[in-house]
Amino acid sequence: MKNRTNRTSTKVNISFRRRLWACYHRVALLLKIFIVLFAVVFFYTNVLDNYKRIAQNWFFGLSANYGFILENIIVEGQKNTPLKEIVDSLMADKGVPIFAIDILAVKERLEENMWVKAAVVERRLPSTIYIAVVERTPIAIWQFEQRLYLVDSEGNRISAYNGKEFEGLLHVVGQDANIYAQVLLDELNKYPNLAAKVKSAVRYGQRRWNLNFKEGITVKMPETGFMTAYDYLNSLDKNNKLFNQSYKMLDLRDANKYYLEKN
Repeated sequence: MKNRTNRTSTKVNISFRRRLWACYHRVALLLKIFIVLFAVVFFYTNVLDNYKRIAQNWFFGLSANYGFILENIIVEGQKNTPLKEIVDSLMADKGVPIFAIDILAVKERLEENMWVKAAVVERRLPSTIYIAVVERTPIAIWQFEQRLYLVDSEGNRISAYNGKEFEGLLHVVGQDANIYAQVLLDELNKYPNLAAKVKSAVRYGQRRWNLNFKEGITVKMPETGFMTAYDYLNSLDKNNKLFNQSYKMLDLRDANKYYLEKN
């Protein structure tokens, strides 16, 4: 009788454990489904916006009480971008909760500034915002439709040129001159001494350049074979036959016939 009783008791215990385990799995599954649905509603809909704002404000206030507030701003890489514009991009005053600052929005605002090519914005807890900017480098002064702009190697307009800085940059004129400025500079810099004497370059017909030298000579360069013509100019310069002959204009557009005009 004892053995039968023990076996019955064991079967009851095993059956109860199985039911308990099955119930646990059902509850766990329901809980997982609830968590997923709550996360979707919370993060990807506007249904709980009021509650999100309440929770955020509570968290911001709590964190501020423990010293997580804006006290310091570190800026690196800034040279030409106005520092005030970088600081203003935070849209936050000293003492605000540091977690309340939307660093992704700050990065987007910074990169809207044409001086800024890329930006990194980080929280350095407990109280510092770190900003690093990579600035665009002006390579030329572009004149177009009676206005002057600083442009970078990709032809992007960085800012209006005020005539106070970057006087040593090449002055390029005409439609699309900004786009081809870097190519022109690369070609001119084959002979740095000669390149240093080029005051401005005018883009004609969106195909070719006129080079204006500081000595008052204008050289009409060809559509094709730019480097051949530039090699010729350099040979004239090396032999003191370019700037000592009272030339006013050299026409190198036709490789078979070069023309010159004297003062």
